[in-house]
Amino acid sequence: MAKKALKHLVVKSNELVEAHYRLSLNEQKIILAMISRIKPDDADFKPIRFSVEELTEMMGVSGGAYHTEIRAIANNLRHRDLHIYNSKEDSYLDIGWLSASKYYKGKGYIELRFDPYLKPYLLQLKERFTAYQLQNVMQLNSLYAIRIYEILKQYGKIGKREFDIIELRKVLGITDNEYKLYGDFKRFVLLTAQKELSAKTDLQFSFEEIKTGRAVTSLQFHVVTRLPEPPQDAIAADYTIHDEYDLAVSKLPDYERGLFQRLQKTYLLSKKQSHEVVTGHLPREGKERIEGVLDYCHTYHKKAARIDPKAHLGAITWTAFKDGWQVEQQDLFKETVPTYKKIEPPPEPTEENKAEVKAMLADFFKRFST
Repeated sequence: MAKKALKHLVVKSNELVEAHYRLSLNEQKIILAMISRIKPDDADFKPIRFSVEELTEMMGVSGGAYHTEIRAIANNLRHRDLHIYNSKEDSYLDIGWLSASKYYKGKGYIELRFDPYLKPYLLQLKERFTAYQLQNVMQLNSLYAIRIYEILKQYGKIGKREFDIIELRKVLGITDNEYKLYGDFKRFVLLTAQKELSAKTDLQFSFEEIKTGRAVTSLQFHVVTRLPEPPQDAIAADYTIHDEYDLAVSKLPDYERGLFQRLQKTYLLSKKQSHEVVTGHLPREGKERIEGVLDYCHTYHKKAARIDPKAHLGAITWTAFKDGWQVEQQDLFKETVPTYKKIEPPPEPTEENKAEVKAMLADFFKRFST
């Protein structure tokens, strides 16, 4: 591809960056080249035209059969599954990348068009997105290096990210039959991507292995951006790599950053709510109080869910902080003494208990469903 084209920006919502899908190396490059052609003010998808020469250069193919190969790759893209999780709706969108591909025989070009359902993830993005220069990924040859680049680029300013290995495999599109042993996953996926990103891109990373027992179950990535970020005037004024909450928390100590992530992932708070707890409640109330409230909410939610399966941990947790629930510290933090007494099952909730909890949950839903 022309050097000018390689300087185009790829801008994707963070939900799309972390979507579950599997594409070949050439298919990934075509999709990213398409994304780089989208303009910040585009309100709808337009057919994106590539010349055969552009695509052959991009994919490194040659010979008399390359026209047929390009058409086959474009056609295959229409049948590639894409699974996007929406945390606000708690929903999965299952679609394909393209709505159509049109090959002009004998004219030297092909037209491709994104599926309309991808509009919220690619058009007029104002927050929660990742942007990088196309040239940083077009020169990569590892199937997984591009995807690892993207998911770490999200956290380039924060500098670290923890990933559960099972979830990471899903994001990378690795099936259960591939790299079953962690040693193979490390050698052929992680170390290969690490070497190539360090040699060819603006990003490099190291990682720590976190074990449960003897098995490695998650990874802590440490990310370093080695070269300057793309000029800010190359992106629309409203574009930022991370939203205001990410940027504010990224400057805080490790505990605060970890709490910010835990409040969203484990306790189901929104990013705005998590930010308020970390920057407002934590300095005023202290770490012991915050952890005590979280432990109490976790226990309370378990009991509430026995009565109403719709009980929402996020609603309970946020109400506890906003309303200043009083939690008995001595009950939460007293040392547990081992006992050999038979543990009796908890009594069934009374009708009075049920009525009380249902009334509280109805109030939660009324206040937090809008």
